[in-house]
Amino acid sequence: MIKLLIADDETLVCVGLQSMLKWEQYNIEIVGTAHNGGQAEDMIDTLRPDIVITDIKMPVKSGLEVADSVRKKYGRIPLFIILTSYEEFEYARAAVEVQAADYLVKLELTPQSLSDSIVKVIAILEDYRSMETHPSLEYRSNLHAQRDKFFIRLFNNLFENRNQFTLHKEDLSIDLSEPAYTVCICRITEPDSVPPSGDKLVAFCSSTLQMAKSTLLTDRPCFVTGLDLRNFAITIPVPTTDANVWVPDIAKLLNHMALILRNYFNVTIMGSVGYAVEDPYLIRDSYLAARQMLPHAAQQNEFVFFTRNDTAGQETALFDFSAMRSEMRRAFEEIDIRALHDIITKMIETFEGRPDALVPAIDAACSVLFMATSMLAEGEEMIEQIFENEPEGYRGIYQMHAMEDIITWLIRFRDGCCENLSSRKQSYKAQVVSNVQDYIKRNLDVKLTLNHVADVFNFSPNYLSHLFSKVAKINFVEYITETKITAAKEMMQRGEGRIYEISQKLGYDSAFYFSKVFKKVEGISPREFLQRIESEISNGRS
Repeated sequence: MIKLLIADDETLVCVGLQSMLKWEQYNIEIVGTAHNGGQAEDMIDTLRPDIVITDIKMPVKSGLEVADSVRKKYGRIPLFIILTSYEEFEYARAAVEVQAADYLVKLELTPQSLSDSIVKVIAILEDYRSMETHPSLEYRSNLHAQRDKFFIRLFNNLFENRNQFTLHKEDLSIDLSEPAYTVCICRITEPDSVPPSGDKLVAFCSSTLQMAKSTLLTDRPCFVTGLDLRNFAITIPVPTTDANVWVPDIAKLLNHMALILRNYFNVTIMGSVGYAVEDPYLIRDSYLAARQMLPHAAQQNEFVFFTRNDTAGQETALFDFSAMRSEMRRAFEEIDIRALHDIITKMIETFEGRPDALVPAIDAACSVLFMATSMLAEGEEMIEQIFENEPEGYRGIYQMHAMEDIITWLIRFRDGCCENLSSRKQSYKAQVVSNVQDYIKRNLDVKLTLNHVADVFNFSPNYLSHLFSKVAKINFVEYITETKITAAKEMMQRGEGRIYEISQKLGYDSAFYFSKVFKKVEGISPREFLQRIESEISNGRS
């Protein structure tokens, strides 16, 4: 059972929360109620709850002080849901520093809103527990981050082909089956009370994005993707490509989200919305249309919608990164430092002296950035190190408003990457192979092919095969076979099913084929292996 502690100095609130839901339906046990902050912290130390619902203001210690103290002692669990009133918005914003999982306004509290919050927090809790119990499952338990990367890759046209797009979509269980989709790019303007850089800004923007997601998903299914600290994209399903049908509804959705965020965090949210597309593979077209309209949204400080009559940004064609993509991909794959330097230099020369090409320059820089963070082992950590002295790190690229700043960013990116890769060339290749091996071990229930895994890691099949054999000293197919047979032997030793059941768990088409492969590797059939185990057990008993 999940353990829940309720803390509020008003007895009626505690009683109301206990009776508002049938907690057993959520596999939750209420282990106690506290009526001041000191008592709440003592009970957390003793009872070790998984979730704490706490009022923001209480005697002895506030809910925020309790959360801050407990976070320092125990880390990310328990998760806190903070209760606020309308008058406490300024105080509530301090909750971003203690990384509260959710916030609820008392006067708006209903069984449905409480249920939505609990479901959301349970999902976060399960993610944390999965990562702590099974570190090797981090790829799967951190699906939100992987899905963000999927959409960033889609926005920047970085899928090699439609098949690769479909593979990633299915691998991440992303449902894009609605009739049409539009993309909205939103920008967060933080209040003056938040520093322009540093941990407080990161916490503030992260909490704003989290609440934006919660608000939007309460209204309708959609995909919210963080682009940088202050910018995020929303991929929204719509019933048709006819803007006359869906624009009023989407405008209402976005304005409601902006109002909620303004009330909670005193932020201004504005943005631009692209046109609707029927083919999910072409969602990038809607994203680019929204990018063209973003300067207009910034000027008007509201949400604006692209129309077919808009010509803003169309005089200058967006930079066609696809022409360089294959060269850039090969350079990252093979850690070809000279080629990488030459390609980025060519990109810089294309944009120098072109202040009218600011948007395409930012898009091109972001495409290169995403390739580095997704293709290089520990790529994001490396890029963070290169820009560690910048107020917003490498994410500052979206905030630049002058071509000179973009050029400076690209030069720093180019020189930093080349310097780091020069010293780590061999270790990067070893890390890539290690990541591939981990992926294989996590997906033994799937019939893995070289093309499938190469697509997942954004490598060409030939290069991945060559690299794997060189570093692992075994070819790709042999490694998968040996890993699956090792897993099969462990399953049989633990008694985890019959032979045909084990073959199904390991992704084999039939028990016959599994037995054939097993015998080729081990020299005996699975049945003979089981008989050997049974014999050893019998001899041990006698």
